[in-house]
Amino acid sequence: MRWSAIHPRPPSSALDRILGRVVPLWLVAAIVLILVLFSVAFAWFVKRSLYLQDERPIALAALEVASFPTTVKKVFLEIGRRLSNTPDYSVIRATPPQHLPSELSPVKSRLAGVGEGLLVHRGPGTPQRGWRVIAGVLRIHGTLQTAAVLLSPDLEIVHYWPLVEDAAIDADYDAPLRKMPHGLSVLADGSVIYSFDNGASLHRKDRCGLTMWAIPGKYNHTVTLDDSEQSVWALRIDERADAARYSGDVAKDTKIVQVATADGRILKEISVAAIIAANPNIDLLELRRLNQGDEPLNARRTLGRWMTDPIHLNDVDPLPRLLADRFPMFAAGDLLVSAREVNLIFVMDPASLAVKWWRMGATIRQHDPDWSANGRISAFNNRMTREYSEITEIDPATFATTLPVDGRNLDLYSRRRGSHQPLPGGGWLITSTEQGRVIELSQNGDVALEFYNRMGGGDQMFTILSSATFLPEDSVKPGAFRCGEN
Repeated sequence: MRWSAIHPRPPSSALDRILGRVVPLWLVAAIVLILVLFSVAFAWFVKRSLYLQDERPIALAALEVASFPTTVKKVFLEIGRRLSNTPDYSVIRATPPQHLPSELSPVKSRLAGVGEGLLVHRGPGTPQRGWRVIAGVLRIHGTLQTAAVLLSPDLEIVHYWPLVEDAAIDADYDAPLRKMPHGLSVLADGSVIYSFDNGASLHRKDRCGLTMWAIPGKYNHTVTLDDSEQSVWALRIDERADAARYSGDVAKDTKIVQVATADGRILKEISVAAIIAANPNIDLLELRRLNQGDEPLNARRTLGRWMTDPIHLNDVDPLPRLLADRFPMFAAGDLLVSAREVNLIFVMDPASLAVKWWRMGATIRQHDPDWSANGRISAFNNRMTREYSEITEIDPATFATTLPVDGRNLDLYSRRRGSHQPLPGGGWLITSTEQGRVIELSQNGDVALEFYNRMGGGDQMFTILSSATFLPEDSVKPGAFRCGEN
Protein backbone atom coordinates (compact mmCIF):
# COMPACT_ATOMS: atom_id res chain seq x y z
CA MET A 1 0.00 0.00 0.00
CA ARG A 2 1.35 3.41 -0.85
CA TRP A 3 1.11 6.17 1.68
CA SER A 4 -0.96 9.16 0.60
CA ALA A 5 -3.02 11.92 2.04
CA ILE A 6 -5.74 9.39 2.59
CA HIS A 7 -3.32 6.95 4.22
CA PRO A 8 -0.69 9.19 5.90
CA ARG A 9 2.63 7.71 7.10
CA PRO A 10 2.42 6.79 10.84
CA PRO A 11 4.29 9.21 13.11
CA SER A 12 7.85 8.10 13.89
CA SER A 13 8.46 6.54 17.30
CA ALA A 14 10.70 8.30 19.82
CA LEU A 15 13.33 5.62 19.29
CA ASP A 16 13.09 6.01 15.56
CA ARG A 17 13.56 9.75 15.85
CA ILE A 18 16.60 9.28 18.12
CA LEU A 19 18.23 6.57 16.08
CA GLY A 20 17.34 7.78 12.63
CA ARG A 21 17.51 11.48 12.97
CA VAL A 22 18.86 12.78 16.29
CA VAL A 23 21.72 10.22 16.78
CA PRO A 24 23.08 8.23 13.85
CA LEU A 25 23.14 4.48 14.25
CA TRP A 26 26.89 4.33 13.70
CA LEU A 27 27.43 6.66 16.66
CA VAL A 28 25.29 4.50 18.95
CA ALA A 29 27.27 1.43 17.89
CA ALA A 30 30.53 3.27 18.51
CA ILE A 31 29.42 4.29 22.03
CA VAL A 32 28.44 0.71 22.87
CA LEU A 33 31.79 -0.56 21.57
CA ILE A 34 33.70 2.03 23.61
CA LEU A 35 31.79 1.07 26.77
CA VAL A 36 32.58 -2.62 26.21
CA LEU A 37 36.25 -1.88 25.62
CA PHE A 38 36.36 0.37 28.70
CA SER A 39 34.77 -2.36 30.85
CA VAL A 40 37.30 -4.91 29.63
CA ALA A 41 40.22 -2.54 30.23
CA PHE A 42 38.88 -1.56 33.67
CA ALA A 43 38.51 -5.20 34.69
CA TRP A 44 42.00 -5.94 33.38
CA PHE A 45 43.55 -3.16 35.46
CA VAL A 46 41.63 -4.27 38.57
CA LYS A 47 42.83 -7.86 38.10
CA ARG A 48 46.43 -6.78 37.58
CA SER A 49 46.39 -4.60 40.68
CA LEU A 50 44.68 -7.23 42.83
CA TYR A 51 46.45 -10.39 41.69
CA LEU A 52 49.68 -9.34 39.98
CA GLN A 53 50.54 -6.49 42.36
CA ASP A 54 50.57 -3.89 39.58
CA GLU A 55 51.09 -0.63 41.49
CA ARG A 56 50.88 1.80 38.58
CA PRO A 57 48.56 4.72 39.39
CA ILE A 58 45.98 3.74 36.77
CA ALA A 59 45.78 0.18 38.13
CA LEU A 60 45.51 1.36 41.73
CA ALA A 61 42.84 3.90 40.76
CA ALA A 62 40.82 1.17 39.05
CA LEU A 63 41.09 -1.00 42.16
CA GLU A 64 39.89 1.85 44.39
CA VAL A 65 36.84 2.45 42.18
CA ALA A 66 36.03 -1.25 42.05
CA SER A 67 36.27 -1.58 45.85
CA PHE A 68 34.01 1.39 46.55
CA PRO A 69 30.81 -0.72 46.97
CA THR A 70 32.60 -2.92 49.50
CA THR A 71 33.80 0.14 51.41
CA VAL A 72 30.25 1.50 51.53
CA LYS A 73 28.99 -1.87 52.75
CA LYS A 74 31.58 -1.93 55.58
CA VAL A 75 30.58 1.58 56.64
CA PHE A 76 26.88 0.68 56.86
CA LEU A 77 27.65 -2.56 58.71
CA GLU A 78 29.72 -0.60 61.23
CA ILE A 79 26.91 1.93 61.68
CA GLY A 80 24.50 -0.98 62.24
CA ARG A 81 26.76 -2.46 64.90
CA ARG A 82 27.00 0.84 66.71
CA LEU A 83 23.24 1.49 66.58
CA SER A 84 22.33 -2.02 67.75
CA ASN A 85 25.04 -2.01 70.41
CA THR A 86 26.14 -5.44 69.16
CA PRO A 87 29.39 -6.55 70.82
CA ASP A 88 32.45 -6.84 68.61
CA TYR A 89 33.25 -10.25 67.22
CA SER A 90 35.94 -10.57 69.86
CA VAL A 91 33.30 -10.80 72.58
CA ILE A 92 31.53 -14.14 72.81
CA ARG A 93 29.14 -16.01 75.08
CA ALA A 94 31.13 -18.29 77.32
CA THR A 95 30.56 -21.62 78.97
CA PRO A 96 26.91 -22.13 79.97
CA PRO A 97 26.40 -20.74 83.49
CA GLN A 98 25.58 -24.15 84.92
CA HIS A 99 29.10 -25.31 84.02
CA LEU A 100 30.94 -22.37 85.55
CA PRO A 101 32.85 -23.10 88.77
CA SER A 102 30.98 -21.87 91.83
CA GLU A 103 34.11 -20.35 93.37
CA LEU A 104 35.58 -17.75 91.04
CA SER A 105 37.70 -14.96 92.47
CA PRO A 106 39.42 -11.99 90.79
CA VAL A 107 43.04 -12.51 89.84
CA LYS A 108 45.17 -10.27 92.04
CA SER A 109 47.06 -7.50 90.29
CA ARG A 110 49.95 -5.32 91.38
CA LEU A 111 49.06 -2.97 88.52
CA ALA A 112 45.96 -0.90 89.20
CA GLY A 113 43.28 -1.39 86.56
CA VAL A 114 45.11 -4.14 84.66
CA GLY A 115 43.32 -7.44 84.14
CA GLU A 116 39.95 -6.42 85.54
CA GLY A 117 37.50 -9.23 84.90
CA LEU A 118 40.14 -11.95 84.86
CA LEU A 119 38.91 -14.60 87.28
CA VAL A 120 40.55 -17.72 88.70
CA HIS A 121 39.25 -20.98 90.14
CA ARG A 122 41.54 -23.29 92.09
CA GLY A 123 40.70 -26.93 91.54
CA PRO A 124 41.71 -30.05 93.47
CA GLY A 125 44.93 -30.49 91.48
CA THR A 126 48.26 -28.94 92.47
CA PRO A 127 49.47 -26.19 90.08
CA GLN A 128 53.11 -26.10 89.08
CA ARG A 129 55.29 -23.25 90.27
CA GLY A 130 55.99 -20.97 87.35
CA TRP A 131 55.04 -17.86 85.41
CA ARG A 132 52.04 -17.64 83.11
CA VAL A 133 51.42 -15.32 80.18
CA ILE A 134 47.78 -14.90 79.19
CA ALA A 135 46.87 -12.98 76.02
CA GLY A 136 43.56 -11.93 74.54
CA VAL A 137 40.98 -9.16 74.76
CA LEU A 138 41.44 -7.98 78.34
CA ARG A 139 39.95 -5.21 80.42
CA ILE A 140 42.66 -2.59 81.02
CA HIS A 141 41.80 0.61 82.93
CA GLY A 142 38.10 0.12 82.33
CA THR A 143 38.18 -0.61 78.57
CA LEU A 144 38.62 -3.73 76.48
CA GLN A 145 42.03 -3.89 74.85
CA THR A 146 44.15 -6.46 73.04
CA ALA A 147 46.90 -7.20 75.55
CA ALA A 148 48.92 -9.85 77.38
CA VAL A 149 49.50 -10.08 81.12
CA LEU A 150 52.22 -11.82 83.11
CA LEU A 151 51.23 -13.73 86.23
CA SER A 152 53.85 -14.44 88.88
CA PRO A 153 54.22 -17.91 90.44
CA ASP A 154 51.88 -16.58 93.14
CA LEU A 155 49.24 -15.84 90.44
CA GLU A 156 49.48 -12.07 90.65
CA ILE A 157 49.52 -9.84 87.57
CA VAL A 158 52.94 -8.17 87.66
CA HIS A 159 53.33 -6.92 84.09
CA TYR A 160 51.40 -6.35 80.89
CA TRP A 161 52.08 -5.69 77.23
CA PRO A 162 49.65 -3.68 75.06
CA LEU A 163 49.29 -5.69 71.86
CA VAL A 164 48.59 -3.03 69.26
CA GLU A 165 49.72 -2.25 65.74
CA ASP A 166 50.51 0.99 64.00
CA ALA A 167 47.85 2.25 61.57
CA ALA A 168 50.64 3.41 59.25
CA ILE A 169 51.99 -0.12 58.80
CA ASP A 170 49.49 -1.17 56.14
CA ALA A 171 46.48 0.20 54.29
CA ASP A 172 44.47 -2.83 55.43
CA TYR A 173 44.83 -1.86 59.09
CA ASP A 174 41.63 -2.67 60.97
CA ALA A 175 40.32 -0.93 64.06
CA PRO A 176 41.08 -2.31 67.54
CA LEU A 177 38.72 -5.11 68.62
CA ARG A 178 38.07 -5.88 64.96
CA LYS A 179 41.11 -8.13 65.25
CA MET A 180 42.38 -10.56 67.84
CA PRO A 181 45.87 -11.56 69.01
CA HIS A 182 46.66 -14.92 67.47
CA GLY A 183 50.32 -15.77 67.82
CA LEU A 184 52.58 -14.63 70.68
CA SER A 185 56.07 -15.49 71.93
CA VAL A 186 57.89 -14.05 74.93
CA LEU A 187 61.67 -13.65 74.63
CA ALA A 188 64.20 -13.92 77.47
CA ASP A 189 64.67 -10.14 77.55
CA GLY A 190 60.97 -9.59 78.27
CA SER A 191 60.07 -8.47 74.74
CA VAL A 192 57.20 -10.05 72.80
CA ILE A 193 56.58 -10.86 69.14
CA TYR A 194 52.92 -11.14 68.14
CA SER A 195 50.43 -11.19 65.30
CA PHE A 196 46.66 -10.83 64.82
CA ASP A 197 43.71 -12.36 63.05
CA ASN A 198 42.51 -9.55 60.75
CA GLY A 199 45.70 -7.66 61.49
CA ALA A 200 48.17 -6.18 59.04
CA SER A 201 51.57 -6.73 60.63
CA LEU A 202 54.01 -8.73 62.73
CA HIS A 203 55.31 -6.74 65.71
CA ARG A 204 58.06 -6.92 68.29
CA LYS A 205 57.73 -4.76 71.39
CA ASP A 206 60.16 -4.47 74.25
CA ARG A 207 59.21 -5.11 77.86
CA CYS A 208 58.11 -1.47 78.21
CA GLY A 209 55.72 -1.70 75.27
CA LEU A 210 57.88 0.25 72.80
CA THR A 211 58.01 -0.98 69.21
CA MET A 212 61.36 -2.55 68.30
CA TRP A 213 60.26 -3.39 64.75
CA ALA A 214 57.13 -4.07 62.76
CA ILE A 215 56.71 -5.56 59.30
CA PRO A 216 53.55 -5.37 57.17
CA GLY A 217 51.61 -8.45 56.16
CA LYS A 218 48.65 -10.57 57.18
CA TYR A 219 50.49 -12.66 59.77
CA ASN A 220 48.35 -14.82 62.02
CA HIS A 221 47.86 -17.97 64.08
CA THR A 222 51.38 -18.61 65.34
CA VAL A 223 54.69 -17.05 66.35
CA THR A 224 57.13 -19.81 67.35
CA LEU A 225 60.69 -19.15 68.52
CA ASP A 226 63.57 -21.38 67.53
CA ASP A 227 66.01 -22.73 70.15
CA SER A 228 68.39 -19.81 69.92
CA GLU A 229 65.76 -17.04 69.81
CA GLN A 230 67.50 -15.83 66.66
CA SER A 231 64.35 -16.29 64.58
CA VAL A 232 60.65 -17.00 64.79
CA TRP A 233 58.47 -19.03 62.47
CA ALA A 234 55.14 -17.49 61.49
CA LEU A 235 52.40 -17.72 58.86
CA ARG A 236 51.40 -15.02 56.40
CA ILE A 237 48.42 -14.92 54.06
CA ASP A 238 49.05 -13.42 50.62
CA GLU A 239 45.64 -12.74 49.11
CA ARG A 240 47.02 -11.85 45.67
CA ALA A 241 49.06 -14.99 45.15
CA ASP A 242 48.29 -17.82 42.72
CA ALA A 243 45.07 -16.15 41.55
CA ALA A 244 44.67 -17.99 38.28
CA ARG A 245 43.96 -21.22 40.13
CA TYR A 246 40.84 -19.82 41.74
CA SER A 247 38.78 -18.74 38.72
CA GLY A 248 38.57 -15.10 39.66
CA ASP A 249 38.07 -15.59 43.39
CA VAL A 250 40.39 -13.78 45.76
CA ALA A 251 42.97 -16.44 46.46
CA LYS A 252 44.50 -17.02 49.86
CA ASP A 253 47.93 -18.59 49.72
CA THR A 254 49.50 -19.06 53.13
CA LYS A 255 53.28 -18.88 53.34
CA ILE A 256 55.48 -20.27 56.10
CA VAL A 257 57.86 -17.45 57.01
CA GLN A 258 61.05 -17.35 59.09
CA VAL A 259 61.76 -13.90 60.56
CA ALA A 260 64.90 -12.64 62.29
CA THR A 261 64.06 -11.61 65.85
CA ALA A 262 66.74 -8.88 65.89
CA ASP A 263 65.36 -6.69 63.12
CA GLY A 264 62.35 -8.35 61.49
CA ARG A 265 64.19 -9.37 58.31
CA ILE A 266 62.53 -12.14 56.29
CA LEU A 267 64.98 -15.05 56.29
CA LYS A 268 62.91 -17.64 54.47
CA GLU A 269 59.52 -18.01 52.78
CA ILE A 270 57.87 -21.33 51.91
CA SER A 271 54.65 -21.41 49.90
CA VAL A 272 52.16 -24.26 49.65
CA ALA A 273 52.95 -24.43 45.93
CA ALA A 274 56.64 -24.96 46.75
CA ILE A 275 55.80 -27.80 49.16
CA ILE A 276 53.66 -29.44 46.47
CA ALA A 277 56.44 -29.11 43.91
CA ALA A 278 59.02 -30.61 46.27
CA ASN A 279 56.86 -33.67 46.97
CA PRO A 280 55.52 -34.81 43.58
CA ASN A 281 54.58 -38.28 44.81
CA ILE A 282 52.63 -37.15 47.88
CA ASP A 283 49.17 -35.73 47.18
CA LEU A 284 48.43 -34.31 50.63
CA LEU A 285 48.01 -30.74 49.42
CA GLU A 286 46.80 -31.40 45.87
CA LEU A 287 43.23 -30.21 46.37
CA ARG A 288 44.13 -27.09 44.43
CA ARG A 289 44.65 -29.06 41.21
CA LEU A 290 40.88 -29.39 40.93
CA ASN A 291 40.29 -25.66 40.62
CA GLN A 292 39.06 -23.96 37.49
CA GLY A 293 41.88 -23.24 35.06
CA ASP A 294 44.34 -25.85 36.36
CA GLU A 295 46.20 -27.89 33.79
CA PRO A 296 46.25 -30.58 32.66
CA LEU A 297 42.52 -31.25 32.56
CA ASN A 298 41.33 -34.75 33.35
CA ALA A 299 39.72 -36.90 30.67
CA ARG A 300 36.20 -35.96 31.78
CA ARG A 301 37.07 -32.25 31.75
CA THR A 302 35.37 -31.74 35.12
CA LEU A 303 35.94 -28.24 36.42
CA GLY A 304 34.85 -26.51 39.59
CA ARG A 305 35.80 -24.13 42.35
CA TRP A 306 37.09 -24.95 45.75
CA MET A 307 37.04 -22.52 48.63
CA THR A 308 39.55 -19.69 48.34
CA ASP A 309 41.58 -21.03 51.28
CA PRO A 310 41.50 -24.79 50.68
CA ILE A 311 44.46 -25.70 52.91
CA HIS A 312 44.44 -23.11 55.73
CA LEU A 313 47.81 -23.61 57.40
CA ASN A 314 47.47 -22.62 61.04
CA ASP A 315 50.66 -23.64 62.82
CA VAL A 316 54.37 -24.22 62.26
CA ASP A 317 56.67 -25.44 65.03
CA PRO A 318 60.40 -26.30 64.68
CA LEU A 319 61.64 -29.40 66.53
CA PRO A 320 63.72 -28.15 69.51
CA ARG A 321 67.23 -29.57 69.86
CA LEU A 322 66.49 -30.61 73.44
CA LEU A 323 63.71 -32.91 72.19
CA ALA A 324 65.34 -34.16 69.00
CA ASP A 325 66.49 -37.43 70.59
CA ARG A 326 62.85 -38.22 71.44
CA PHE A 327 62.00 -38.16 67.73
CA PRO A 328 64.59 -40.32 65.91
CA MET A 329 62.60 -40.10 62.68
CA PHE A 330 63.29 -36.38 62.45
CA ALA A 331 66.08 -33.83 62.85
CA ALA A 332 66.29 -30.74 65.03
CA GLY A 333 64.70 -27.84 63.19
CA ASP A 334 62.25 -29.95 61.18
CA LEU A 335 58.92 -28.15 60.92
CA LEU A 336 55.68 -29.51 62.36
CA VAL A 337 52.85 -28.01 60.27
CA SER A 338 49.06 -28.03 60.63
CA ALA A 339 46.64 -27.71 57.69
CA ARG A 340 43.22 -27.23 59.22
CA GLU A 341 40.86 -27.65 56.25
CA VAL A 342 42.20 -31.08 55.33
CA ASN A 343 42.57 -32.34 58.93
CA LEU A 344 46.27 -32.79 58.28
CA ILE A 345 49.42 -32.65 60.41
CA PHE A 346 52.79 -33.18 58.71
CA VAL A 347 56.53 -32.82 59.28
CA MET A 348 58.92 -31.45 56.67
CA ASP A 349 62.55 -30.49 56.21
CA PRO A 350 62.70 -26.67 55.96
CA ALA A 351 65.70 -26.85 53.59
CA SER A 352 64.59 -29.44 51.03
CA LEU A 353 60.83 -29.09 51.79
CA ALA A 354 60.63 -32.88 51.73
CA VAL A 355 57.64 -34.13 53.73
CA LYS A 356 58.95 -36.79 56.14
CA TRP A 357 55.73 -37.77 57.91
CA TRP A 358 52.03 -37.00 57.81
CA ARG A 359 48.77 -37.98 59.48
CA MET A 360 45.38 -37.04 58.06
CA GLY A 361 42.04 -37.58 59.79
CA ALA A 362 43.26 -38.26 63.32
CA THR A 363 42.06 -34.78 64.22
CA ILE A 364 39.23 -32.54 63.05
CA ARG A 365 40.03 -28.88 62.22
CA GLN A 366 42.93 -29.00 64.69
CA HIS A 367 45.16 -26.17 65.94
CA ASP A 368 48.56 -25.88 67.58
CA PRO A 369 50.30 -29.27 67.16
CA ASP A 370 53.33 -29.50 69.46
CA TRP A 371 56.36 -31.70 70.00
CA SER A 372 55.92 -33.40 73.39
CA ALA A 373 58.72 -34.61 75.65
CA ASN A 374 57.20 -38.13 75.59
CA GLY A 375 58.04 -38.49 71.89
CA ARG A 376 54.51 -37.91 70.67
CA ILE A 377 52.90 -35.11 68.69
CA SER A 378 50.01 -33.48 70.52
CA ALA A 379 47.34 -31.14 69.13
CA PHE A 380 44.36 -29.09 70.20
CA ASN A 381 41.68 -31.11 68.42
CA ASN A 382 38.85 -28.64 67.91
CA ARG A 383 36.40 -31.21 66.51
CA MET A 384 34.53 -28.40 64.80
CA THR A 385 30.71 -28.86 64.84
CA ARG A 386 31.06 -31.77 67.30
CA GLU A 387 30.05 -31.67 70.95
CA TYR A 388 33.44 -31.06 72.54
CA SER A 389 37.14 -30.47 71.88
CA GLU A 390 40.01 -32.56 73.18
CA ILE A 391 43.79 -32.94 73.28
CA THR A 392 44.96 -35.69 70.94
CA GLU A 393 48.41 -37.33 70.89
CA ILE A 394 49.87 -39.22 67.93
CA ASP A 395 52.88 -41.55 68.05
CA PRO A 396 54.70 -40.70 64.81
CA ALA A 397 56.37 -44.14 64.68
CA THR A 398 53.21 -46.24 65.02
CA PHE A 399 50.44 -43.73 64.17
CA ALA A 400 48.73 -44.81 67.39
CA THR A 401 46.37 -42.14 68.75
CA THR A 402 45.76 -41.50 72.44
CA LEU A 403 43.48 -39.08 74.26
CA PRO A 404 45.22 -37.52 77.27
CA VAL A 405 42.48 -34.88 77.70
CA ASP A 406 38.85 -35.80 77.10
CA GLY A 407 36.91 -32.57 76.63
CA ARG A 408 33.61 -34.10 77.71
CA ASN A 409 34.82 -34.18 81.29
CA LEU A 410 35.77 -30.50 81.20
CA ASP A 411 32.98 -28.96 79.12
CA LEU A 412 35.80 -28.05 76.73
CA TYR A 413 34.84 -26.72 73.31
CA SER A 414 36.33 -24.10 71.00
CA ARG A 415 34.92 -24.31 67.51
CA ARG A 416 37.83 -22.30 66.14
CA ARG A 417 41.24 -21.29 67.45
CA GLY A 418 42.51 -22.78 70.70
CA SER A 419 45.94 -23.83 71.92
CA HIS A 420 47.65 -26.10 74.44
CA GLN A 421 51.02 -26.67 76.05
CA PRO A 422 52.39 -29.86 77.62
CA LEU A 423 53.75 -28.79 81.02
CA PRO A 424 57.32 -29.72 81.99
CA GLY A 425 56.25 -31.59 85.13
CA GLY A 426 53.35 -33.33 83.44
CA GLY A 427 49.86 -32.01 82.85
CA TRP A 428 48.55 -29.49 80.37
CA LEU A 429 47.84 -25.78 79.94
CA ILE A 430 44.86 -25.45 77.59
CA THR A 431 43.34 -22.31 76.06
CA SER A 432 39.71 -22.69 75.00
CA THR A 433 39.64 -19.45 73.07
CA GLU A 434 35.96 -19.18 72.27
CA GLN A 435 35.01 -19.91 75.87
CA GLY A 436 37.24 -17.12 77.17
CA ARG A 437 38.86 -19.79 79.31
CA VAL A 438 42.24 -21.29 80.27
CA ILE A 439 42.45 -24.68 82.00
CA GLU A 440 45.53 -26.02 83.75
CA LEU A 441 45.58 -29.74 84.49
CA SER A 442 47.90 -31.43 86.96
CA GLN A 443 49.97 -34.49 86.17
CA ASN A 444 47.17 -36.83 87.25
CA GLY A 445 44.58 -35.00 85.12
CA ASP A 446 42.85 -33.01 87.86
CA VAL A 447 41.94 -29.38 87.29
CA ALA A 448 44.56 -27.30 89.09
CA LEU A 449 43.54 -23.84 87.83
CA GLU A 450 40.89 -22.29 85.62
CA PHE A 451 40.93 -18.73 84.35
CA TYR A 452 37.88 -16.96 82.91
CA ASN A 453 37.84 -13.56 81.25
CA ARG A 454 34.58 -11.87 82.18
CA MET A 455 33.50 -8.91 80.07
CA GLY A 456 32.05 -7.08 83.03
CA GLY A 457 28.83 -6.65 84.95
CA GLY A 458 26.65 -9.51 86.08
CA ASP A 459 26.04 -11.11 82.70
CA GLN A 460 27.64 -14.22 81.27
CA MET A 461 29.52 -12.50 78.45
CA PHE A 462 33.21 -13.32 78.28
CA THR A 463 35.95 -11.97 76.09
CA ILE A 464 38.30 -14.12 74.08
CA LEU A 465 41.52 -15.48 75.54
CA SER A 466 43.76 -16.31 72.62
CA SER A 467 46.68 -18.07 74.32
CA ALA A 468 48.32 -19.04 77.59
CA THR A 469 52.00 -19.87 78.06
CA PHE A 470 53.74 -21.47 81.05
CA LEU A 471 57.31 -20.38 81.86
CA PRO A 472 59.25 -22.42 84.46
CA GLU A 473 60.02 -20.46 87.61
CA ASP A 474 63.78 -20.53 87.11
CA SER A 475 63.58 -19.46 83.47
CA VAL A 476 62.73 -15.85 84.30
CA LYS A 477 65.55 -13.68 85.58
CA PRO A 478 64.79 -11.17 88.36
CA GLY A 479 63.72 -7.86 86.81
CA ALA A 480 63.39 -9.34 83.32
CA PHE A 481 59.97 -7.77 82.84
CA ARG A 482 60.59 -4.46 84.59
CA CYS A 483 61.20 -1.31 82.58
CA GLY A 484 64.52 0.41 83.13
CA GLU A 485 66.27 -2.66 84.60
CA ASN A 486 68.83 -4.94 82.97
